[in-house]
Amino acid sequence: EISQAGSLVAFDRLRFDFNYGHALTDTQLEEIEQLINGWIEASTSLKTKVMPLNDAKEAGAIAMFGEKYGEQVRVVEVPGVSMELCGGTHVSNTSEIRVFKIISEQGIASGVRRIEAVAGEAFIEYINVRESQMKNLCSTLKVKAEEVTTRVEKLLEELRMSRTEVANLRTKAAEYKALMIANKAFEVGTSQKIRVLVESLDDVDADSLKAAAENLIDTLQDPAAVILGSCPDEGKVSLVAAFTPAVVDLGIQAGKFIGPIAKLCGGGGGGRPNFAQAGGRKPENLPSALEKAREDIISILSEKTS
Repeated sequence: EISQAGSLVAFDRLRFDFNYGHALTDTQLEEIEQLINGWIEASTSLKTKVMPLNDAKEAGAIAMFGEKYGEQVRVVEVPGVSMELCGGTHVSNTSEIRVFKIISEQGIASGVRRIEAVAGEAFIEYINVRESQMKNLCSTLKVKAEEVTTRVEKLLEELRMSRTEVANLRTKAAEYKALMIANKAFEVGTSQKIRVLVESLDDVDADSLKAAAENLIDTLQDPAAVILGSCPDEGKVSLVAAFTPAVVDLGIQAGKFIGPIAKLCGGGGGGRPNFAQAGGRKPENLPSALEKAREDIISILSEKTS
């Protein structure tokens, strides 16, 4: 199921493209390296000869699919290893390659994989660079080479815990801000009074904005409608709309409501009837977008409860 799909042989590196539907495992790559280095160590002399194309194919020579060959072709053979149609020979004996090391294996197209490797002098340079990088890493982490993996894993765990702690603190800060602005809610409607809150929470991130909206809905109680906006990062807008069941029963859906508001900020979004999030790329438009949200929700609720 594997066939060659392209290759490059340069003085300092090589690549080999082949048709295959899956990524190679680390074990498979190790087996490939062992095979090739075994053939190199065997010090096998290459054989080259020119012969008719049909004779070469009958002898088992591998031809590149899609390549055009003349009536006479050059056959390069590593006895016991491979026989191919090839225009050039880079070594006369496998020992001249010295050593072979795969440095990457990746997909480059649907069903096509690529192995990149180094050999000979380039391998020594590759190892020297990696050794220098490892020394710098050991110096930075203040550990021995064999302790680097354990140290990095510990640092990643500490980072994960720190990020979780920061996220929790941001959420609590957003919830606190929400409680501080809860008294800004106003009532809309004649036959039914609905508490409405439309506010900006400055630089609160999207997750914390969501938590703040949920907290406000619980605080204001049913029936209530909460629309919040923030600018968590440069060039970024976050929006959220939360409606209680009584508001949704009036035929007003948070997902449909927040979409047009987000467009004013150069974005979009949506969600469930009772809760929706959106984003945008124009923070400068957030004040006018929230003002539009305020006007729209007042207009819709006033009509529904008149």
